[in-house]
Amino acid sequence: MNASESLPGVIFVMIGPGGAGKNAIMRAIIAGSRHVRQLPTATTRPMRMDEKQGREHHFVSMETFKKLLSEGQLLEYQEVTPGKFYGIPRRLVLDCLRAGKARIADIEVLGAKKLAAAFPQNVVQIFVTVPGAKLAAQLTVLEERMRLRADAITDIDCRLQRAAAIELPYQRCCDHIVVNDRLSSAIEATRQIIDQELAARHLQEATS
Repeated sequence: MNASESLPGVIFVMIGPGGAGKNAIMRAIIAGSRHVRQLPTATTRPMRMDEKQGREHHFVSMETFKKLLSEGQLLEYQEVTPGKFYGIPRRLVLDCLRAGKARIADIEVLGAKKLAAAFPQNVVQIFVTVPGAKLAAQLTVLEERMRLRADAITDIDCRLQRAAAIELPYQRCCDHIVVNDRLSSAIEATRQIIDQELAARHLQEATS
């Protein structure tokens, strides 16, 4: 028996390229739920204006991040864009799963892959993407959305390269795919997925 099979909790991992809208969907799910809360990851990137320390992420210095890594406190880590590291705290994940809690997190592709491999029975991967029959069309939509939210040009270039090479191809490895053409529809589709998964695990429903 895999060790994860004895853990009653579940983690919903929101995956997708920058500009796909996964954070907007995740915030809506959390706001409308009595039981699903965010699993904060550790990151060295600066905190955004709408974020709070310990809620979306644990915002740490590079020195602190390196200490967590050297002490084996991270399940995985990666440098998503130059100088911006992300990692998944091992103890936090185990505590949530052992307590039978439902958590949701925005995790990059490589981290999601490692988390799912470590806890295959407890991780549900939901890939959020944009409309477009071909890669070029999807990248155009992503670029437009990132420019609208005033991302730095250098970040946009890095994110588009990553989307084409790593993120968009990963969707075929996920449990569910949500196309965010209209945000309200994408939120509802994600909510239905979460409710179905919670019901299958005999956990409480996500929505009130």
